[in-house]
Amino acid sequence: MLEIKHLSLTYGEAEKSLHDITFSVANGECVLLTGKSGSGKSSILRAINGIASSYDGASLEGEILIDGRAVEKMSMADLSQMIASVFQNPKTHFFNVDTTLELVFYLENIGLSREKMKERLEKMLALFHIRHLMDRDIFKLSGGEKQVLSIAAAYISGAPIILLDEPSSNLDEKTTRILHDMLYVLKREGITLVIAEHRLYYLMDLVDRVYLMENGKLKTTFNKSAFLDLSEKALYTQGLRSTRSVELKEKSGNHNGSDLNIHCLQHFFEGSVKGFSVEGIGLEKGKVYGIVGTNGCGKSTFLRSLLGIEKSAKDDIEFKGVKMPKRKRLAQSALVMQDVNHQLFSDTVAGEVVLGQKTIDEEKREQILDRLNLLDKKERHPMSLSGGEKQRVAIASVLLSDREIIGLDEPTSGMDYENMVSISGLTRSLAKDGRILIVVSHDTEFLNRTADEIIDMRSFGIQKH
Repeated sequence: MLEIKHLSLTYGEAEKSLHDITFSVANGECVLLTGKSGSGKSSILRAINGIASSYDGASLEGEILIDGRAVEKMSMADLSQMIASVFQNPKTHFFNVDTTLELVFYLENIGLSREKMKERLEKMLALFHIRHLMDRDIFKLSGGEKQVLSIAAAYISGAPIILLDEPSSNLDEKTTRILHDMLYVLKREGITLVIAEHRLYYLMDLVDRVYLMENGKLKTTFNKSAFLDLSEKALYTQGLRSTRSVELKEKSGNHNGSDLNIHCLQHFFEGSVKGFSVEGIGLEKGKVYGIVGTNGCGKSTFLRSLLGIEKSAKDDIEFKGVKMPKRKRLAQSALVMQDVNHQLFSDTVAGEVVLGQKTIDEEKREQILDRLNLLDKKERHPMSLSGGEKQRVAIASVLLSDREIIGLDEPTSGMDYENMVSISGLTRSLAKDGRILIVVSHDTEFLNRTADEIIDMRSFGIQKH
């Protein structure tokens, strides 16, 4: 059993991240931690797996017990045999380039024999049917495949408890179903699952209880039936997403705008015969274009190519009737990356959102930070924020820029309902200001609210002959 008793967590002299948290999880149970971005979900997971206590200035109060043993008294080696973690960004997991070597990496480190390693590997492959991912280059896997590999690695470790932090945040519907099926198998195998998540619907047949977090406190505990009885309005009031799958509305459009004309944009993925070729599409100012498709079909690469970032892309693009080579497109565009950790550089949120700007409009900065629920965090270091908060900082930077073409790559990744609605409204406002917005997203709720037209990248896939 996992027991958390009166847990509080403080980083340095900052306000407490967690306040007097108490709950327990029986062996083999699946529990969900949910709530608004920054409410403390990830902090609970980091406290359980021991990561929080390794941070400079971190102070933990209370107890975390696994089968009666205090986590704080365990060595990291012992704790790693009890708990495995799956993070929001699967790239933070990996130590090897080869997928098979990655799966057995932990087993090698704890001194398992080759026979035992092979036995565990084969058992995992029999359960999860991912033999097609073996002996592959990790860097050539799609985001969904990387997440699947992370979960397989957590299972093969033999740990009886697995913690998952926003595991579906960057997954399409197909891969989310695969994730659900993997979690179903883990629960059937008796693994204890603690999941911090904003996307709720795919977990509803798996969870035993739901813990609603707010401002670092455990606000409400629901059993599954009580949580499913909540109305959509009640969920949204709490900042929660729908507990039911949401279908993408038909918004295909004819893509015949006259401002940004894509006569040709072609790219082949590195080391592959597959790629995409987009021709005869026109985008116009004042509209938001949603880019959809399965994991690995080229959505993010298309966005980077369109903005002039991908050097190997073949292109013929005009903006306002003038040929726009890559360098000129870069000067006219701004991008919020899927992994925002790569584009946060300043020591404060306030400094980050105006980085590189010649003049600073203090009033506008305050308005944007307030609208994105970041005003009270403007003096915080961006890297100390939650994943959703970091995402909003990067979006605020783009909102304060004067670029005419704006790309957003999974802008609502790991984001609660309230902040998703806020990002949707700001995206629409940018379009009304006369900019072109191109948004890569798997977030159906967000796209239904925000996009004027949908471009499905599966329509543009090509293969070398």
